[in-house]
Amino acid sequence: MLSKRQAVTVDALLSAGLEALHEVGWEGLSLRDVAARAGVTHTTAYNYFTSKEHLVAEINWRLLEALPEPEPAPDAPLASRLTEALRGASQMFADDHDLADAVFASMVARDPDITRLRDAIGTELLRRLGVAAGPDHDPRVVWAALVLYSGAMVQAGMGYFTFDEVVDQVAALLELWGPDGAAGPTVG
Repeated sequence: MLSKRQAVTVDALLSAGLEALHEVGWEGLSLRDVAARAGVTHTTAYNYFTSKEHLVAEINWRLLEALPEPEPAPDAPLASRLTEALRGASQMFADDHDLADAVFASMVARDPDITRLRDAIGTELLRRLGVAAGPDHDPRVVWAALVLYSGAMVQAGMGYFTFDEVVDQVAALLELWGPDGAAGPTVG
């Protein structure tokens, strides 16, 4: 648990990191520059973040946590409810290409701090999907929605389509399950 002073420092580093990311992009981002922008030493920055990847993963986590709770229409088809639960997370990247590039590069790093954040992000997305699916949902359908979303995000990150299109891509695939998600995928 961070003290109030430590929390203020971390918040300053995260704000400075996002600002720097928008000014210099992922390639130009450095923890030293972020520390200077936040008014702390680079040693202080490294006390909280092991790398620029760790910093960006934390920014991603904080932005996801700040999203409003999904409120899907209970009478909407399952595919619609699930995709609406993902729309806010996807829109973060559609609206901010610098953030999208940085998150795409940082989330695959093999660092225990990033693994912890990646797990927290996955858990939160699963929770949001579970809320959207409803109390009697099939956990396999929720898991499939997360896997589809993760894959679509990777595809968007590689430039095969835009982050604006992620939710539509996921929706099209989820609709293969039918209106209640119980039928499983159908072909043809």
